Amino acid sequence: MSKFKKVLAVTLCLVMSMMLLIPAIAALSDIDVSRPANAHISFNKDGKLKILQVADIQDDEVIDPLAKRSLKRAIETSNPDLIVLTGDNIGGYSCKTKSQAHTAIKSYMDVFEQYGIPLAMVFGNHDDDRTPYTKMEQIAQYESYKCFIGCAGVVADKTVGDNYTINAGTYNIPVYESKDSQKVLFNIWCFDSGNYNPDDTYGGYGYVLPEQIDWYKAKSDELKAANGGEVVPSIAFQHIVPPQIKYALKEVPAGTEGAVAFAGSYYTLPDGTDLTTNWLSEGPCPPDTNFAPGYAQVEAMLEQGDVSAVFFGHDHINAYVVDYEGIDLVSSPGCTFASYNDNHRGFRVITVDKNDPASYETYTMTTEELLNDSVVSALALRIRYFFENIGKFFENLWDQITDFFKK
Repeated sequence: MSKFKKVLAVTLCLVMSMMLLIPAIAALSDIDVSRPANAHISFNKDGKLKILQVADIQDDEVIDPLAKRSLKRAIETSNPDLIVLTGDNIGGYSCKTKSQAHTAIKSYMDVFEQYGIPLAMVFGNHDDDRTPYTKMEQIAQYESYKCFIGCAGVVADKTVGDNYTINAGTYNIPVYESKDSQKVLFNIWCFDSGNYNPDDTYGGYGYVLPEQIDWYKAKSDELKAANGGEVVPSIAFQHIVPPQIKYALKEVPAGTEGAVAFAGSYYTLPDGTDLTTNWLSEGPCPPDTNFAPGYAQVEAMLEQGDVSAVFFGHDHINAYVVDYEGIDLVSSPGCTFASYNDNHRGFRVITVDKNDPASYETYTMTTEELLNDSVVSALALRIRYFFENIGKFFENLWDQITDFFKK
């Protein structure tokens, strides 16, 4: 190859590389952080704000018909003012192409768009898990829907050796006194808690990065200053369980009825918990149980004094409200039909009263309750449970057999 051809080839490669970088650069520079504020979410005419939390849809491009039906019934039953998706919205591992991931998001966003209810979203660990459809590309798709009020907001990343993670989609939603008012009475924090921890020292799931925490504290101070020096009552949504959950649960001896294994010990819900509306069916999966640098999110919230509760999903078969030093840690059930679950699958509803925005009321709706309105849906669900239970029986039997031969 001549010298000229080599120079030309290198030049073309450089130009093409820069062109590939342009969409990513443009995507970051075009972030409209005013979207949540401009949506002007407010307390309704009854002075309430009702939020429907949808956790862990986690399906592929062909969403389960029962999942789609339960989404509709959850919206129609709760009649929310705002819908919040709290991550693992798609199962990225099942979406091997960008087209498949795009279709997976479209399958449920088309449902939400029909109702015209404002919708916010945060990512979970599976949204960009082994799929080429990046978080920034996913956000751009969400933004194509009129109902979507979220944004990419704060974008933070971390590199450890060859491991890299990016957290995108951290922002806040101010809630105004009324549709005609500019006074912020309440605030909603939306955090991308990441996917997997790139630091092999700690391992496990992702977490809210220091840059996000710094932004939160600065924004919290800004809201406080604009509110005459008083904190603006807030709640937060994210996907992954904060590590403080270890200290909010009750540690018990091995063999205690209802206890789950977690972090090398056994735990139950605290004494006095209503077990008809709260359940702990699996060990929580936070990023790490040690308070290492970077895991200081909840501690920062305690310092700021504005957050009354953190709502999350991630553990599909858990649902509880437990206190950690004055902040409620609230686990919400997964609604997925595509990943593991049990007959507690469902949704959470949160209601805030503008006369007392520092507190809230909440309850869960199970899919079984929601689909009982239709004989066909109820029958389909029971058939589904029947085969799921058969699968669990043989899975448990296999575990017992393998455990026997290991001894």
